This record gives sequence, structure tokens and C-alpha cells, in this order.
Amino acid sequence: MKVILVRHAETEWNTRGIIQGREDSALTKHGQCQTAALLQAFAENGYEAESVYASPLGRTWNMGQVLAEHFRCSLVAEATLKEQAFGQLEGMSAEQFKKNHQDEANALFELDAEYCPPGGESLTQASRRIIDFLINLEKSGHYNAVCIVSHGHVSQGVLASLCDGNIDQFARYAHPNASYSVFDIKNGRCETIRWGIATHLRHLK
Repeated sequence: MKVILVRHAETEWNTRGIIQGREDSALTKHGQCQTAALLQAFAENGYEAESVYASPLGRTWNMGQVLAEHFRCSLVAEATLKEQAFGQLEGMSAEQFKKNHQDEANALFELDAEYCPPGGESLTQASRRIIDFLINLEKSGHYNAVCIVSHGHVSQGVLASLCDGNIDQFARYAHPNASYSVFDIKNGRCETIRWGIATHLRHLK
């Protein structure tokens, strides 16, 4: 099963450096331009999907709607694709968190996938639920190709796990807004992965 993993486009909180997690904010005008560029890239490269599964949060659901229309396929809300839950940190400035809690911020964003924010979940836990969802979807045998719309931080954990076999180097797997990764899952194993593709965004200011 081919998987196209997409991150949502830029939101207002992204531009302000606010930790979103399970909270939400509106797309920016730049985010709308990113979405258009992504659709053009998919059309030019001939990507197809038989179904789109999207996190039900507003920013991902919006992307899921336009992708389902583009691929002319079904759109399914899937709660397991939500961003890592950051608990008490949601709505907080990432810069302020780093300033006041440097060790915890380093653990969360760079070093420790097992770190669990107060009232939230660890990146390991969040990534595992998405990987389990993908493996079960492949086992079902329903699709040859699907598009998955999720979030930035948890996508880093998923990609690290799939590429490296472990999540330790998650910080290096950047997944910018409206970027995508493409990989195959066969018998529960990941093959032929390209991650963090964002060349279609270079012409945007």
C-alpha cells in the first residue's frame, strides 16, 4: 500500500510560534497558497489516492477536504491521526516554554521521544498509534494507495520510526507545513521512503 503523508498548511499559531497540539487555529493566506501549490505538485507528479484519511482537527480536516476533492475519493475522519497531545503546554508560546523550561523543551522538541508533557502524551505514544493505524489499514487489503493528513511533530516521530527502525532521531525528520512524504507499506514493513518533500513551496514568498 502506497502512503502519501501530508502535513496541514500554515496556521496563525504556526506563524506566532504557539504550541497547538489538540487545539486549533485558522489557516493563513500563505497556508492557502501552500495548499494550492501542493495540489499542483500532486497533479504534475501524477499522484493518486483511493481514499483520504485526515485528523479531524480543523487545520488537517481543511487539507483533507481539498485533497479528497483533488483525488476524487472519499474523506474519512480518523482520530488516531491527531497531533501529539501537549497537555498544559497547548496555547503556550514555544519560545516562552524554552525560556522558562529549557531542559523540558529540549526533551520535547529535540532529544527525548519518551518525554510526556504535563497532561499530554509522549511522542512515542503518539507515533505508535499512527503507525498501528497504517499497518492495520494495509492488512485490510482495501487500498493500493491512500493519502494521510496529519501534523508536524507526530509526523517526525512516525518518519523516524519508519526510516530508522526507532524514534530516537525524530528531530532530524522535519516536515514543513504542506510538505509530504511518500512510502510503501508491505506486510507491516515500510519500504522506499521519501520524506519531507517541500520543493513545490520554493516559489512562495
